[in-house]
Amino acid sequence: MNTKFTSNQKLEKKKNSRLRNRRAVADVISTMMLMAVTVTGASTLTYFMNDAFVTGNLGSVSSLDSSSLNLLLLAYDTRDSVNLLTLMEVDNLNDSYLCRASCVSNPDTIPSLGGTEFIVLQLQNNGLNSIFLDKVSIGGTIHSWDSLTSGATLDLLGGEFPRDGMFSILTTGGNPNLQSETIEIQNGQIINLLVKLDSSSPDIQLNKGIPVALNTGGMHLVEFLIESGDAR
Repeated sequence: MNTKFTSNQKLEKKKNSRLRNRRAVADVISTMMLMAVTVTGASTLTYFMNDAFVTGNLGSVSSLDSSSLNLLLLAYDTRDSVNLLTLMEVDNLNDSYLCRASCVSNPDTIPSLGGTEFIVLQLQNNGLNSIFLDKVSIGGTIHSWDSLTSGATLDLLGGEFPRDGMFSILTTGGNPNLQSETIEIQNGQIINLLVKLDSSSPDIQLNKGIPVALNTGGMHLVEFLIESGDAR
């Protein structure tokens, strides 16, 4: 009787031991599968995030509050080319970078005479009220409105364009070369923002992301990420 009872105990222990071993193996496999899924997901996310930063395709606008959605980026032109965003004679040199510090000796002139180069942003006020564009940050460098361009027709040869580190606002209506008299962008209005890069900052290499921030008088800046050497 005792022998049979002892034999049953041993058999039961063996069964329990096999079950514990199987559960242990199953737990290890589950843990390894979970780690594999986590690593794969993290790698995929990292790839797409890095690709977005490299190509500058983070979207046209990154807004910090609902009001910033009222200012839309419709297009931009940062090429080393001519007639930027179809503006006649708004030309950059074909020198494989956007000239800023390299043009410090004669920055207020046009690029062909050694001046800093241009970028053009096309914006639309999609809100119900007017927006007043006070400052524009290009890659962390602040550009202000050039009041000397107020009401003047854009004339690169005649000197009627924004000076070093400044910008002007051009209407897109009847006279696309007419520079605005104020920094006001009325509701629904589409404008071209002509920025002459600042000579105190380093040159911008092509195919690089450029953070752009617009101060419209609100609590937060309106921010975009564009790409140098690109037109959209």
